Order: sequence, then structure tokens, then C-alpha cells
Amino acid sequence: MENINYDNIAELYDLYVNTDYDFEFFTSEITPPGMKVLELTSGTGRLSIPLIKTGAKLTCVDFSQSMLDILAAKLERHHLSARLVCADVCEMNFQEEFELAIFPFQSFMELVTKERQDMVLAAVFRGLEAGGRFICTLHNPAIRKKTVDGVLRIVHHFQKNSGTLIVSGYEQGGNPVVIRHQFFEYFDAAGRMVWKRMLPMWFAFIEQTDFQEMAEQAGFRVLTLYGNYNRSEFDPVQSPVMIWVLEKPS
Repeated sequence: MENINYDNIAELYDLYVNTDYDFEFFTSEITPPGMKVLELTSGTGRLSIPLIKTGAKLTCVDFSQSMLDILAAKLERHHLSARLVCADVCEMNFQEEFELAIFPFQSFMELVTKERQDMVLAAVFRGLEAGGRFICTLHNPAIRKKTVDGVLRIVHHFQKNSGTLIVSGYEQGGNPVVIRHQFFEYFDAAGRMVWKRMLPMWFAFIEQTDFQEMAEQAGFRVLTLYGNYNRSEFDPVQSPVMIWVLEKPS
């Protein structure tokens, strides 16, 4: 369990992952314009494009070259620029370069071993300027565990060309690793299945105290812990997410 193979579904990703609930939160962090920002697991640029338009001097890291190729095409269409790096986020070696690093969309949880989690935290710490910040987002296990029950759920269905694409999945486990099987099924206009793909996925629940301990051991200082993208205070019982704002001490 290292990196999920997003290359297999790169051309489908934007059809079913098009949410914008975190755009305002992250774009408001780009102050002043021109600040050097590192975005981890940028994918096809769901968040990257808004960040660049807000004024970020952006470096995007993702393990999937196919996802980055789609992002590159978007940048060309929008007449925007960013540095794109195809790499395992655990093996980054940027030295004292960024004012802000972000790990959005709760993707840090796809690092399912403590070794890989520690490697990323150490790499980000090395790559930040003194006084630089790291915003890392996680699901709140108390809330997210409620849907890890083995029940097959439809994510969405979409019209694609003359047919219909249905995305579904189910999740099992959770102590702490969750195994998710996600299915992509394409039907023609007559309702006949044309093709089907399956993407194995995984993520690990990380408790509040465990993440804080890891972050502090990596050298970070905790500035803030939000419980939602409206910057509400984290409530262990009700908040859907943990949004950690960390700082590399001066």
C-alpha cells in the first residue's frame, strides 16, 4: 500500500470530483499574491487553478503523471503557469523554498503507515522557509467511520457522450486502515454495459492526538485546528474534518 493508481481513471476524475467547498478557505491563504506555495497531491488541478488565479506561485506534486498531464492541458488553456512535479510526496527533497505548503482534500490519510506519514512531515518541514506554514486536512474519524460499513453506495451518475457513467463504491475496515473499492461502469443509450473498471483505494484514520504528536516531533508548532472550512473551532464529536495549521518556527 503505497500510492493509489490514479493513472487508471485520470480521464474520468474530473467528472465525479468537481467540488469547490474548500476553494475560499485555501485561496484566502494566498496573501500576499506571489507567495510560493507547495500543493501536495494536486491531481488534475481541482484546487490548483483557483490558487494560481488568486496569485500563488505554485508547485504541484502528484504521483500520477496522467493526472498532471490533464492539469498541464488546463494550464495551457487558461494561459496559466505552475511547476509540475511527478513524484511520491514521501520522497520530496525541496530545500527552504516555500512560504506555504498545503495537503488538501484529506489526502494525507492515503498515507497509511506511520513511516510514510513521518516522511511527508519531515519533507514538508525541510521545504518550508522559517516561519512558513503547512495546512494539512484530515477527516474526523468519529464522523467518517459511520460510512465504513461495507454498503455499496452510488457516488454519482453522469452523462458521458451518449451514455451514462455510474461511479459507486464500498468501504471496509477502519482499524485504522480502510479499504475502498470504487467502480466505474459505463452504459450505452440502450442501458447495455460497455465497460467497467475497478480502482482499489485505501486510507487510514488518524486521531487528533496522534497527528499532533507526529507534527510536533517533525518540528512543527500547531497554530490552529479548525473543524470545518468556515474556520469553526474543532469539535471532536461533531466536526467533519480536522484542518491543521502548522508553522515551521523561525
